[in-house]
Amino acid sequence: MRLLNTPFFNPWPEADRFLANAWKEDAWHPAFDIQETDAAFVLRGDIPGMDQKDIEVRVDEAVLVVRGERKAGAGASGEDVRVRRERPQGRFVRRFRLPEDVDAAAIEAAYANGVLELSLPRRKPVDTTRLIPVQ
Repeated sequence: MRLLNTPFFNPWPEADRFLANAWKEDAWHPAFDIQETDAAFVLRGDIPGMDQKDIEVRVDEAVLVVRGERKAGAGASGEDVRVRRERPQGRFVRRFRLPEDVDAAAIEAAYANGVLELSLPRRKPVDTTRLIPVQ
């Protein structure tokens, strides 16, 4: 079973266009690569310019939730001196549905050089077959 990047249902796609991100939980979506091996899934997300303390990773039911907030930086005088802003600011949320074979208790997260790496180890398959005698 593959790890799925699940878009959650939005009943108001037209309103989204007009309201932009005013009422949404997230203002931007960092890009994630997903690698699947026999032993684990590895997710790598580009989240540059953030402090580790501003990133939250949690498992809620069978969904991996990555959220955080990139705050606007200020100049040395304390005021925002940028002339142009191209990097997204604000909150983000990414959700990934976990396959049944992921060991949620053993998930590990590391953040270095602007990349969040999540390791989702797979459980070893358990043989649940058994012979049932017919009487």
